[in-house]
Amino acid sequence: MTAVKNTDFFCHFNSAFFHGDRQFIEDHISEDVVWTIIGSEPIIGKPAFLDAAFGLEDGYQDVDFVIDFSVASNGEAAVKGTMKKKGNAGQPKIYAYCDFYVMDGKKVKELTTFVIEIKE
Repeated sequence: MTAVKNTDFFCHFNSAFFHGDRQFIEDHISEDVVWTIIGSEPIIGKPAFLDAAFGLEDGYQDVDFVIDFSVASNGEAAVKGTMKKKGNAGQPKIYAYCDFYVMDGKKVKELTTFVIEIKE
């Protein structure tokens, strides 16, 4: 299996995540994927990952996002950006995020997410 070597895949992965493209995500994560959102317990396995990513009612619907920076090398990558979603009383909430990926060939084996709300 050929390893993913450039940032296009990771930008597409983030876009699929924010646009609710469950099939793309499902096709590109390993069965034993581990997703660690810093400050939370790790999410282990494909079903748990998909439930966490797409099973929330408010989830990532109506989210605008921007990728500011991405880099990939030797089966690892980092993607940094911001996202904006509707908050309480219609006030938007803005977050800065950084995702770190570890690949197993063409599938995401580990994802570590750092996210913090930006107060305006």
